[in-house]
Amino acid sequence: MQVTWIFNALALIILTLGTSTCLAQDKYCPQSISVDQKIENAPSGWAASDDHSASSLAALTFFSGPPSEDASLKYDRWTVRNGLAYATWKFEPDSPGGIWLTCRYSSTRVVLTKKLPQNISECTVTYDPKVQVSGSPEIRKIACH
Repeated sequence: MQVTWIFNALALIILTLGTSTCLAQDKYCPQSISVDQKIENAPSGWAASDDHSASSLAALTFFSGPPSEDASLKYDRWTVRNGLAYATWKFEPDSPGGIWLTCRYSSTRVVLTKKLPQNISECTVTYDPKVQVSGSPEIRKIACH
């Protein structure tokens, strides 16, 4: 009886920790999105349908100013440890135009764009190079402060 209680408590703690990581990431880029795509002109003899699969987060880009200005930023530091890769971007707080983030997803051309809060000075993205999403390493975590 006591072993079952301990096991359930540990399972709840692990579930809570896992959920908080996902929620922290969703603050910046949702892990997946659902889209409704339409084909403009199906080729003769073909029928189009929707497979109803969610599109997973595949890539992200930080920009200095709105993404329409094409001023994408390269990470300042890239490190690898314990099988994971970490990219860190450093930003000037209160920079003109602000820092923007775009989130790209698998199996769609839909891109989410968001201006980050003015006080963000650094973001670190954790990648898992062993897992690929649309040809890019899986994004495990996004942490900004």
